[in-house]
Amino acid sequence: AHGFLFVGSNGQGLRARPDLIAAELGLGQAILKDAALPRAVKEKIALVVSGINHSSYCIAAHSEALHNLGVPKPLARQLAIDYPSAPASEPERALFRFADKLTRQPGEIAPADVDELRRHAWNDAQIHETVLAAGWFNFVNRISAGLGLIPDF
Repeated sequence: AHGFLFVGSNGQGLRARPDLIAAELGLGQAILKDAALPRAVKEKIALVVSGINHSSYCIAAHSEALHNLGVPKPLARQLAIDYPSAPASEPERALFRFADKLTRQPGEIAPADVDELRRHAWNDAQIHETVLAAGWFNFVNRISAGLGLIPDF
C-alpha cells in the first residue's frame, strides 16, 4: 500500500470520498497482479510512464515496489530517467517503447505498433495488460499531480 498525503484547500482532499479511494485501489490491484504479464513487468512500465510524466510520487512508490520484487533500485531509477539505456531484454524494450508512445502520442497508436509487440512474441493478453498498465499509470500520474501528492514513505 502506498502512503498517500491527500491535500486540498480544506486539507481533506480525497478523504471525503473513501468510495473513490477504494475503487482506485481495487482497480490498481487488479491491473498490477500477476496475470498474463508478471507484476514486475507492470511495475517497470509504471516507472517508464511515470518518468515520462515527471511524477516524483509514482516514481518513488513504484521504485520501492520493484525493489520489493527483487529489482535493484538503480535499475528502477534508470527506467524512470532513461529507459532506453536501462538493461532489459529486447521484448521488454518493445513494451516500454509502446507504453512511451501511448503516453506521449496516444492518438498515433496504430496496428503496426501492436504488430511490433507481436513480433517480439507478446500475445494479445500481454498486450492488453500493457495497455491497461500504461493507461492506469498515466491516470494515477495525473491524479497525483492534480492533488499535489508527495512521497511520505
